[in-house]
Amino acid sequence: MNHIKIIAHRGYLVNGEPENSIPAFQTAIHHGADGFEFDVHLTSDNRLICFHDDTLEKLGRPESIENLSLNEVTSIELSEGITIPSLEEVFETFGNKAYLNLEMKNQKEGAKNLVEVINQYDLKRESIIISSFHHSPLKKIKTFDPTIQTGLLCHSAKDKLKIAEKLNCNALHPFYGSIPDEWIKVSSWLTSKIHKYYAHKSFKVAKKIGILINPYGVNEESFIRSTIQMKVNAIITDEVERAFKLRNQFSK
Repeated sequence: MNHIKIIAHRGYLVNGEPENSIPAFQTAIHHGADGFEFDVHLTSDNRLICFHDDTLEKLGRPESIENLSLNEVTSIELSEGITIPSLEEVFETFGNKAYLNLEMKNQKEGAKNLVEVINQYDLKRESIIISSFHHSPLKKIKTFDPTIQTGLLCHSAKDKLKIAEKLNCNALHPFYGSIPDEWIKVSSWLTSKIHKYYAHKSFKVAKKIGILINPYGVNEESFIRSTIQMKVNAIITDEVERAFKLRNQFSK
């Protein structure tokens, strides 16, 4: 069986480290992840930082990241002694040492800056992929440097392969996990079955046309087993140790 990458969603938070932080990324690697997924936003001085939301409300602050400079953002503590990292800090610490899945948020600019930083750190193309739900940054990245791998994020794999091909993406990143009851009217059990049916069908087509499949939200044991059996390229998960253990079982 080919080596299926285990990607820690926003790092691995087993010891209570804040998400999207250097300690969370280090913990992910320590617990068996091949790499980690993280989010980037553009600051007011056109620098990229690692944070999920576009505002700092979850930290009890009213500011938007786009209105703050790099120095202002990276001086903000996520918890005691742990600050918001810049993209450069992530690359300096983990570049070419781990598989980096960088998610571009919905922002008008930033793609050119991102490509420049990737090339500045001479990152190997097989060690990084840029994903987004938004088409514009994916298009721009391929325009600036077609050698950089990109992946289309989506809530369902159904009918998304044509879009991924049109955007010249290398991968599809569909949601693959239990759907909470409050999201839709039918039961989570039924929606899971429907979701898996469409996902598996798309996975098979993707293999034929050369598009990688990196599903996210793969946390429950049954879903991890299923994606491993489908021989996806990578699993984006909050349950790194569980995924690592199951992958080892399958490899034996």
